[in-house]
Amino acid sequence: MTRRLEGWIFDAYPEPEGMRVWVIDGRGEHHDFLDAWSPCFYISGGKAELAAALSFLRGRPFPVSVRPVERRELFSGRVLAVLKVRVPSPAYAKLAEPLRQAGVSLFDADIHPVQAYHYERGHFPLARCAFEVEGSRLRGWELRDDPWAIDYELPPLRVAHLALAGSGAAGVVDPNHRPRGMLVLSQEGRAYELEGGMDEQLESLARHLQAWDPDVITTDWGDSFLLPQLDALAGGAGRQLPWSRDRGRSMAGRAQRSFYTYGRTIYQGGAKYLFGRWHLDLKNSFMLRETGLDGLFEIARIAKIPVQRAARCTIGTALSSMQMDWAQRHEVLIPMDKAQAEDFRPAGDLLSADKGGLAYEPDAGWHEAVAEYDFTSMYPEMMVRHNISPETVNCPCCPDNLVPEAGHHLCRQRRGLAPSVLAPILRKRARYKALAKAGGPGAGAYKKRADAHKWCLVCCFGYLGFKNARFGKIESHECVTAWGREILLRAKESVEKRGFHMLHALVDALWIKVAPGTDLEGLRLSIEKEAGCPLALDGVYKWLRFCPSKVDSLSGVPGRYFGAFSNGELKIRGLACRRHDTPKLLKSLQDELLRLLAAADDLAGCRALGPALLLIVDEYRQRLKDGRVTADELAITFNLSQLPEEYARDTVQALAAKQLAEAGVALHPGEAVRYVITAAHDKVKDWRAKPLALMDGPLEYDVGRYLELLERAADEILDGLAAPRPQEMKKRSVDTRQPELPLAW
Repeated sequence: MTRRLEGWIFDAYPEPEGMRVWVIDGRGEHHDFLDAWSPCFYISGGKAELAAALSFLRGRPFPVSVRPVERRELFSGRVLAVLKVRVPSPAYAKLAEPLRQAGVSLFDADIHPVQAYHYERGHFPLARCAFEVEGSRLRGWELRDDPWAIDYELPPLRVAHLALAGSGAAGVVDPNHRPRGMLVLSQEGRAYELEGGMDEQLESLARHLQAWDPDVITTDWGDSFLLPQLDALAGGAGRQLPWSRDRGRSMAGRAQRSFYTYGRTIYQGGAKYLFGRWHLDLKNSFMLRETGLDGLFEIARIAKIPVQRAARCTIGTALSSMQMDWAQRHEVLIPMDKAQAEDFRPAGDLLSADKGGLAYEPDAGWHEAVAEYDFTSMYPEMMVRHNISPETVNCPCCPDNLVPEAGHHLCRQRRGLAPSVLAPILRKRARYKALAKAGGPGAGAYKKRADAHKWCLVCCFGYLGFKNARFGKIESHECVTAWGREILLRAKESVEKRGFHMLHALVDALWIKVAPGTDLEGLRLSIEKEAGCPLALDGVYKWLRFCPSKVDSLSGVPGRYFGAFSNGELKIRGLACRRHDTPKLLKSLQDELLRLLAAADDLAGCRALGPALLLIVDEYRQRLKDGRVTADELAITFNLSQLPEEYARDTVQALAAKQLAEAGVALHPGEAVRYVITAAHDKVKDWRAKPLALMDGPLEYDVGRYLELLERAADEILDGLAAPRPQEMKKRSVDTRQPELPLAW
């Protein structure tokens, strides 16, 4: 019997006979069927190598389809004769290594199977389609959606949230460090605390999941703690919790990992994926934290990555998926490994080309009437406008199309992969930004989607030079920075030619001293035309401070400033309140000082607020002295760069991490540890700091040390503005023997 249904692609995962697809229709009802699809890859090589590979494939105990086709190699542009091999999904990931040993080159051989499915079929997660299903198998379908649509419908989703009651659920303490509280399950404003012993809680959880049948289970700490712990407890009790809708499956997992990037060690928790239902861990998702569900869904749609995976993958993974989708649509081979090495060149040429963005040292101090102009998505705009892509750099056909200073040239004859992928993102983000600025009922969702695009655009430049990028090449990375420096130089010349003083310039932004009545739009248009890149007026500051260097008070620090626009909105960069390691108490102090300053119309108004600002500092100082603070307000966050036992120096951070490890907590490089300084100079090392997770009883903290931190935080705002009272604002001498603080302001 054939039936037709219309709805949204909700979930998909491979099975031996094809791809299991789940659809949610307009009434919120779910359906599933099997699409008899299998993944494919390509091989090439010499006659002997291909013969060995074919012999190996014919001996497999599953059906293998092989046929000759032609595909294009990206960098050379040559059309190659290759063999297209199609195998069942379970065998797809297991064939790469044996075939490599046979000596053949592999392409498209390690793509995530669900992504490969979406690439080939031409649809995407959350795409609205009409399906024709016979029995349990898909017979035909029609796409009724577009990943680049501005407005689109989404399926009606039932969402349940699972967390621990108390501080663990609030995010104060990772339950892996200290479990606490009962299970709480909530849906549509109804919250149920699952009481009783563990058997009763497990039974109640299973009953609620079966009765509610949510499409999405969101959790706090679900990946690393809740789901694995509950599943293990249920298994020990001979019970199976109905996590997935697919009754033949429970959940899939991915192990946690630590990796080093951009000077930091990052810890990424493991993942727990469901089948026919989503699990989204709110504590283990960058995209959810930065863009919410609206941004997550947008990325899943345009990158063709399953929603559960998109929630946990890096932005680079999303961008790579968009590039691979483009490659498949244009019949371009996708290498398993990065194949392009850096071109050989003299050391002088390397020094000339291998530079970053340009920065002009700011005029340190307080200023008023300052206009900030930002180049709109400068680096991706340059990649699109100048056709900068790994395969277009130093082409054989356009040696005259030179890149300023870098010594490279760019192709005019063929459109590059990177510009082709970025152009629609730039267009869509610009549209979303305009809609969000216009306001209206959908403005919040538009902003979240624009934010999601922003992260793709932020990482696209760095991905060009990433050592593992499929289509990366460092020379294209150098071309982007070279054009960025050229644009900033042109902008500076344009500003000074018109008699204005540029206070600061940083990569893609300009701060210009303006006078009342200045034609700001005319100035913007002139700079934009002469620089050759779209420019936007970010705003005009009533007052602005560029913070001085700690080493030289006459030198400004690029990227460390704060100010208030003419509408009272604050912009803050580089201050303690923007750092993840700053205690909440000090963030609150700076926030309160800045909110008061935001009401001032000029520098005279800021200075007039001096006494009121000092009173705020006095109040926080007195709170510390009187003990009217909580451990959570005092906790300093520290990210491990290595295992606790590998720290050689007994800093307060290392001591806190070691205490957690001794208490039986498994810590990983990149993981965050929160601690309170209890007695910074105590002879007993373990009494100098205590992890927040292990704090019980009355709160103990080093008042003197926290007062020092408070004075530093206050000085960041008040220095050069409010005259301090010597008896109260006198700097305490710092014992150089004490452990180094993480707050390097």
